[in-house]
Amino acid sequence: MVKYKWVITMKKYYAIQLENDSKIVTSWEECQKIIKNSYVRFKSFSDLESAEQYLSSEHQAPYFEIPTAYIDGSYDEKTGCYSFGGVLWIESKQYVFSKKYLPDEYSSGRNVAGEIKGAAYIINFCLKRNIKHLRIGYDYVGIEKWFHKAWKANSLIAQKYVEFADRIGNQIQIDFFKIKSHTNNEYNEMADLLAKKALGL
Repeated sequence: MVKYKWVITMKKYYAIQLENDSKIVTSWEECQKIIKNSYVRFKSFSDLESAEQYLSSEHQAPYFEIPTAYIDGSYDEKTGCYSFGGVLWIESKQYVFSKKYLPDEYSSGRNVAGEIKGAAYIINFCLKRNIKHLRIGYDYVGIEKWFHKAWKANSLIAQKYVEFADRIGNQIQIDFFKIKSHTNNEYNEMADLLAKKALGL
């Protein structure tokens, strides 16, 4: 008897709000081309109506008095690659980041390694723009604890992170905040999606 395995693929709609335009696409590849190196806001939906509602006048971009970032990391068990996704708001402009790292000496840190890399990447991004105050929302509390040396850095990636914190010194004030689990925070979910998509997950 031949057994059939049914695979159901759910269609995704990516609603993208650019500075002076908006559009909806149905593939991550197309979405990624649009959001790369741009300040945008976007979110994925399983139905077209929700995507259109997201782009409606009721969902205009918010304004952040202090530049605010949301970061997340991901890890691929099969390949040993890790990644980070990040969303940064500077006033009413949103920047998105997504980066994959091949297996290296930090891979043992798994998704935490990605989240650390994401924090450092966005801090450097802000430093280059002469930003002096930044808020960072995270999933894993070590992102804050290691930065402020409240935890001992045992892993190599944590040690490098502490060195980075020492190096930037008083160039920028970082205020960290924890994102509560299962609260459907839009930007935390976006960072999670960006991290996973960087690995093809």
